[in-house]
Amino acid sequence: MSEFFLELFSEEIPSSLQKNLREDLLDSFNKLFNEKFVSFKKSSSYSTPNRMILVFEGLPKQVVLKSEEIKGPNINAPEIALEGFIRSNDISKKDLFKKKIR
Repeated sequence: MSEFFLELFSEEIPSSLQKNLREDLLDSFNKLFNEKFVSFKKSSSYSTPNRMILVFEGLPKQVVLKSEEIKGPNINAPEIALEGFIRSNDISKKDLFKKKIR
């Protein structure tokens, strides 16, 4: 198992903001890891007036990103349909491929 350790150094963070910032940053990373299917055993955050620290323990040694196949418009569809598909899925034209479906 591996660990992820992130230390952010900054100007002095007021003590009234440290707890909220620490929790928000940890929540953001928890959501990101869950969206990307990165499992971990334990997460924690710490802060000092000049540092913010995140620690994730029990990460897998190798993270495999899950790929997704999205069915697009028919190959005989007009070019505007293809452009709309590209925009709505936030992909580039080079990522597209044709696949024969029976």
